[in-house]
Amino acid sequence: MGLLSRRVTLPLLFLAAGGWPRVSWSLVWYTAWVSTVYTEPATNRTVRDSAESGRYGNSSPKESAQGLVGIPFGGTAGAPFSPPNSWIALVAHGGCHLKDKVANAARRKAAAVVIYNEPRFGNSTLTPVSYLGTANTVVIMVGYPKGMEILEPVLRGISVKMTISVGKQHVQEYINGQSVVFVAIAFITMMIISLAWLIFFYVQRFLYSGSQFRSQGQREETVDAIAQLPVYTLKDEDKCWAIDTENCAICIENYKAKDTVRLLPCKHIFHKLCIDPWLLEQRTCPMCKLDIMKALEYWEGSQKVAAPESMSNIPTENWNVSMEEDSNETSGLSASCTSSIALNNVLKENLCETTNLLGK
Repeated sequence: MGLLSRRVTLPLLFLAAGGWPRVSWSLVWYTAWVSTVYTEPATNRTVRDSAESGRYGNSSPKESAQGLVGIPFGGTAGAPFSPPNSWIALVAHGGCHLKDKVANAARRKAAAVVIYNEPRFGNSTLTPVSYLGTANTVVIMVGYPKGMEILEPVLRGISVKMTISVGKQHVQEYINGQSVVFVAIAFITMMIISLAWLIFFYVQRFLYSGSQFRSQGQREETVDAIAQLPVYTLKDEDKCWAIDTENCAICIENYKAKDTVRLLPCKHIFHKLCIDPWLLEQRTCPMCKLDIMKALEYWEGSQKVAAPESMSNIPTENWNVSMEEDSNETSGLSASCTSSIALNNVLKENLCETTNLLGK
């Protein structure tokens, strides 16, 4: 999981550091103010009109221009046409290629080219004109009604003076479809990786917490079981009762008076400070491997092993053989040793019985 995450995440990080592909791009375009003025011959009335009704071509210089409106009939380089000194070409959209129309008008020294749209587009000036513009020739596009308004007096032979000036700047945003798909895929990939990592993390945390709870429960049971094992403090007169266990099997130290020992169900004794940590971790006798949990009826199966007779049930006179002050020291010691040997035999018999029970 970690290796997969690194393999997928590192390229994305490098890509992010180097710059994401452009999700969108913007188009900056300018409107054009179109002003016309002419005189009606019949009434000698001056007609003026000014409106922000044009749009500069993307490749056109954003400059002002003025001159008389002329119509280059035919639109080809060989068409007969005598332009005035300063003139603006009015051409229709459609027919031959707009680039050729602009080039022919520029070749005839036109100060600007005004292209009016087709009737089906109405007032729209959104026809792509990115290729329009030749050298210093200003190129704008107007809607069909505006073109007809300018064309009508020109067709009647009236001189129409036109002035073109720069209008407002507009920024149009476009979305890059491929970049959107790429960013979406990268985002989904990162989300999947993050979700998988979170699932892995919480599963591991749940398993770890469960094992902790189980370990804590087992530890508490073990502590309770250890607390049930009898504890005794050895006395000077007890030095002969445990001939078979002269020293602690854990620390290999001889038993001495005032040592605190713990008796296990298997009748083995150990120093309390030695056996308690061992039982807390191992839960078995260091010598015969008897499971104290099973021996003390803590085991969870259908079969339970009864705990052997504890040390507290053994008569005290079998453990502590008193030495009477008036008795002979030698005979008292012999009697004590004899009692200890008998006690050891009892312990061995109990151990055999416990082993047989566990074996079943």
